[in-house]
Amino acid sequence: MSTAAQFIPTIDYLMSAPLDALLALPGIRLVTAPISDPEFTGYAAATRSRVVLALPAGRSALERDCMVRYLLGHVLRVPGLQPLPAPLRVEEINGA
Repeated sequence: MSTAAQFIPTIDYLMSAPLDALLALPGIRLVTAPISDPEFTGYAAATRSRVVLALPAGRSALERDCMVRYLLGHVLRVPGLQPLPAPLRVEEINGA
């Protein structure tokens, strides 16, 4: 069985696939983040076999869709994924 961390979608697939199809990939889990700061848009935590995407509750469907696609693409290192426009940014924290 392949896992999300082993599957690297193309940029076209990442941006055009139904969101439900992306979230149905093995090892992908979407949860509600406990952070409610209006400037916080979400985070992704990845291991070799699992990707957890955490987004704040109460955000629009458009923001949810965009952030799931971007965070998933970032953590999977999808070729062609462009940086987020300012003032948004992604910070990477590599744990031991």
